[in-house]
Amino acid sequence: MESEHAVTVKVLFFAQSKELAGTREATIQVPTRISYKELLNIITETYNLQPLRNNILLAKNEEVCEQSVELEIKQEDRIAVIPPLSGG
Repeated sequence: MESEHAVTVKVLFFAQSKELAGTREATIQVPTRISYKELLNIITETYNLQPLRNNILLAKNEEVCEQSVELEIKQEDRIAVIPPLSGG
């Protein structure tokens, strides 16, 4: 991001998202204020997660994010990509 208000966050991948991304964790720069949908788009496009896009949940610092709100992101926040879970 070229915004002067961008911060670096750690992105953590789990289960199938880890397989598609090819890594367990990565860092990415995002704006300090971003909608859930924009953040989801950036992550899915950057890390080849389009097949899971409609089923992924994002969590910021271990708290699942509301999909309808604008997020405030701080330097060093951790964003978890949680794909659909299966099993019983």
